Amino acid sequence: MAVLSADGAYMTLEASYHPELACQAGRYRGRFIGAHKWRFAAKWEPELRAMCRQLYGVDGHPETAADQTDLTVAVDEQSIAYPLFRQFNADIYLGGRHIAGVLKGRQIARPGKGIRFLKDGPRLDHQGLCWSLSIPTGAEFTIRGVPRMAVSFMEACLVGHGRLVAAA
Repeated sequence: MAVLSADGAYMTLEASYHPELACQAGRYRGRFIGAHKWRFAAKWEPELRAMCRQLYGVDGHPETAADQTDLTVAVDEQSIAYPLFRQFNADIYLGGRHIAGVLKGRQIARPGKGIRFLKDGPRLDHQGLCWSLSIPTGAEFTIRGVPRMAVSFMEACLVGHGRLVAAA
């Protein structure tokens, strides 16, 4: 989820971690100020809203972030070239949400915040000093607190990887 707010000559972006956020923020000379917050010059507002749509599926307005629903996803990985639910030495993300990860130091697979697995769950395979994280085809999980505006974005992210079973 991402929320933009204006305070004087600056825009503040409060967003959860996304693997591409730091790179994208650098394009607009963003400065990380801690606690999931970034600061930008106010002149970049249209570009920042476009970045929020690209990474999180929302426009950055607080009122759209407040209107939330829960989604149930069924995994059906069909992509060999770019598997979404199989990652090598990396956590699994879907539409800006952390779906599954690995505990540092313990090498244990765990669900992300606000994720509940209904059927199967994340699997961790060790390969020497490396690891591979996957969510098997047939698994189902619920993502809590997804902005309604991002539902179509999540559906687009799932093409070839799974499908939305239900939206509460």
